[in-house]
Amino acid sequence: MFQQFYEPHPALKGFVNNIMIHQVTFDVAAGQPQFPVPPLPEHCLFFYVRDASESEDTAANNKETLSSALIVGPHVNRHIIIPGRDHLMIKVGFQPGGLYRFLGIPMTELLCQDSFDAVDLLGKEMNEVTDQLREASSFSSMKLIVERFLLRHVNRLKPVLPIDQVLSLLIKERGLLKIDQVASHACLSVRQFERVFGQRIGLPPKQYSRLVRFAQAWILKEQQPDNSWLKITYECGYFDQMHLIRDFQEFAGVSPSVIESALMTSEVKFFNRLFN
Repeated sequence: MFQQFYEPHPALKGFVNNIMIHQVTFDVAAGQPQFPVPPLPEHCLFFYVRDASESEDTAANNKETLSSALIVGPHVNRHIIIPGRDHLMIKVGFQPGGLYRFLGIPMTELLCQDSFDAVDLLGKEMNEVTDQLREASSFSSMKLIVERFLLRHVNRLKPVLPIDQVLSLLIKERGLLKIDQVASHACLSVRQFERVFGQRIGLPPKQYSRLVRFAQAWILKEQQPDNSWLKITYECGYFDQMHLIRDFQEFAGVSPSVIESALMTSEVKFFNRLFN
């Protein structure tokens, strides 16, 4: 298995947080693998370069084959990813508000479904990029192909506003900042902040803050499975374990113990990373 997070080109850092490449080849005789993926606050562009993967929405109980280039905006449902035998995925993780600046459309418009075929939002150029990735001979050249595509769009980005400078504070502080504090840093009233925040993130600030904290708890358990939920509760800033359980019920649809079992039995450990 190969998994690597890369820092993006300096000209991209204003709206791109990281580029990740994840590659693994499975033994068909061992059965079809799967791994659980939590709702995450990160907006992403995915490329599935080789065999197709499937995604099962645990809330809607439906399964679909993923497009070779996929955009994921506001994401509040737990999924199970069923990768193909020859699995090679490239993820572009955007800075908070970065996907809005890149696409130029309000993120609230992406709430109607969990993911979108990137061709529908970015045009046939996405097919050309995917073809180039399939012909690439190394992971480093794949990263360069993705960066060249992103660099072609830099001049079309929505302009940076003060709010874009403070959105990352919610991640850094694990969703624990008061909304009026963040609004003040963004030079906006609370009402103005909520409106602009929804445009850039797609969710209300309080729900997003809870999603950030929940995702931190999930990722910490995935990375450090020996940690007890009680320890994770306080490391992630929850008041008590009941508040942790409440968020797991809302965002994952199940209790933390069910997620722990799924992570232990998953055939693939997909170590997520929230923003730097």
